[in-house]
Amino acid sequence: MNTLLKKALAECFGTCVLVFVACGVAVATGCDLVGTALAFGLVIIAMAYCIGNISGCHINPAVSLAMAIRKEITWKEFCVYVLSQVVGAFLGSLLLALCLRGHFEALGGNAIQPALQNGNELDAWSYISAFLVEVLLTLIFVFAIIGVTDKKFGNGKLGGLVIGLTLVLVHLLGLRLTGTSVNPARSLAPAVLQAFTGNTTSLSQIWIWILAPLAGGALAAVLYSLFFKKNEEAKEEPKEEE
Repeated sequence: MNTLLKKALAECFGTCVLVFVACGVAVATGCDLVGTALAFGLVIIAMAYCIGNISGCHINPAVSLAMAIRKEITWKEFCVYVLSQVVGAFLGSLLLALCLRGHFEALGGNAIQPALQNGNELDAWSYISAFLVEVLLTLIFVFAIIGVTDKKFGNGKLGGLVIGLTLVLVHLLGLRLTGTSVNPARSLAPAVLQAFTGNTTSLSQIWIWILAPLAGGALAAVLYSLFFKKNEEAKEEPKEEE
């Protein structure tokens, strides 16, 4: 089988599992804070050690964007990864809906939570705050991914565990603010399917759940390069002849 096709299938499968299981836990438990946070993190840990050696287990367009910026994958691979992740997210959402007796009303779509609202209304600061939260949470998450998978530090064996626990961490803060996206594919699929039943809240705010994580992922890649640029240059610089 073609290598890129294998990677695409792995990313599709991993994203499908993430959305089906983690969003499923959120729906089944009424978005229990700890339970939902653990669900997202544990799925990432499981998938990292299952498909990590095939595709790197991005299962998130924001992660793929950061890796493309860092030249860990090509831009062609980036496009294939994102398409596969979106397809996987839709499959996961559809499977979840089928398991819920065909109810598409609530599939784990993101929405600005009451903590960021002005009373029960959304104002400009609600949107600004939600966007900022998603940028920062994605930055933290992706920065951790880049750091723990950086080959020159040799932390690869711990990668899945660290990444999963970091996702738990950002969910513990973000769930009561934005529902925690940090993943455009994970947010897009539930939003679209929920809209078919008249629940358009997530879809009306979808620009936040797409643009903010991508911005956070890109910013993480740039900041990581800035922080470690001198060390990388020092290692690459040839020794002067005596």
